[in-house]
Amino acid sequence: MLAPKMRGRRLFRFFSDVKWAEAFLEEGSMLFHSLAYFRDYEDGEIRGDRNEGTVIMRPPAGLQGYNRTQRRPFFMPDAAFESPANAGEIFVYCTSKSDNEEKRRRFRAVACIEILDAKAFCRRVQRELPNCSRFGGRPGHKRIGQHVEYYEVTEVGNRRWALPDVIASSKLDSYRWQDEFRLVFSFTDALDFEKVQPRIVRGASKRAPNPAEHHSHPLKIGSVGDIAILHKVAISLTASFHSHNSAG
Repeated sequence: MLAPKMRGRRLFRFFSDVKWAEAFLEEGSMLFHSLAYFRDYEDGEIRGDRNEGTVIMRPPAGLQGYNRTQRRPFFMPDAAFESPANAGEIFVYCTSKSDNEEKRRRFRAVACIEILDAKAFCRRVQRELPNCSRFGGRPGHKRIGQHVEYYEVTEVGNRRWALPDVIASSKLDSYRWQDEFRLVFSFTDALDFEKVQPRIVRGASKRAPNPAEHHSHPLKIGSVGDIAILHKVAISLTASFHSHNSAG
């Protein structure tokens, strides 16, 4: 059993096929996807998220602006401020900071890899990526590992809109159950300050899928058997049945 100080450094990766879990454990076999891939992935918003790579601010009273000519504020009641990063050039690998029955069921997991040392894992991944790889974080503290922040669209005044690295590790509060930790990198300057395309949207935001932005990057970091454990998962059909019925 790990000491209490180590517990916060564990990560969990859920797999729907045992062979991929075994490949991860034995070879460190990983597959990064661009944010755009998850943005356009349709699975009832489990792994997919139509707002992936975009932060949204939609105050209850609408957006407020200022008319310089008339010298008075004005409101746009049915408007939102959106700030998308370059979702085709930012790559992520998703893990969770906790393991429970809900995650196993919703991810349809048949296996789970428990990573016992998150820092060692991140160091190995970062070391095996090409030298041109770029990471998020403040100057002097750039790193591949990022805790996902969850937020409500009604929040105002948050400066994450100008920070693509923060956007890449931000999700709406409805995804809080995932308790996610991400490995994030880019081969371009897509994570740099203000590399965003802010816009004002009236009504519900709509965007068509863009397969041209669906990129992946395979990586092998070598066996992680010294810092990880494979767990076979037995999904509780009873728990799944009750959850389905309680949801109506």
